[in-house]
Amino acid sequence: MSTRVDGSCSPRDIQFVDCCAEIRPKVFDSWKWLTDKYLHLDDGFSIVALDGEKPVGIISAYPRRLPPPLYDTQEGYIDLIDVLEPYRRRGIASRLVQMCLDRCRKMGLYQVRAWSSDDKTEAIPMWKAFGFCMCPATEYPRGQTVHGYFVAKHLD
Repeated sequence: MSTRVDGSCSPRDIQFVDCCAEIRPKVFDSWKWLTDKYLHLDDGFSIVALDGEKPVGIISAYPRRLPPPLYDTQEGYIDLIDVLEPYRRRGIASRLVQMCLDRCRKMGLYQVRAWSSDDKTEAIPMWKAFGFCMCPATEYPRGQTVHGYFVAKHLD
């Protein structure tokens, strides 16, 4: 891994690996709020961007069936995507999303979908830039009203 004179890293300096039991504790150190609920190791996949030994980006997704009448159709659902603040706007999220889309294609999934609340001011334009369709929606977790978007991309 090479670090530039200004201390920054380019995406080519970052390693992208599948999350595993060895990396898991380091992921929880980087994202203190993260719980096992969002880290899919057995029921899906999680890909981690590493700067040396330090996790700096993550995407986590799992396959799930669509409800009837599409019971024979599966999608990939992105439960989590995040890049640590100092590493944003360097192409890491773009690479994570592309790797996720490629993995879901190999799994034979129909589409990839995610949810972003509208307070995620960087995420909404990111999804649009990646070619995801945008569907405004309101969720009601724990009785709270949260406005945002479901985003979806058909896999061909």
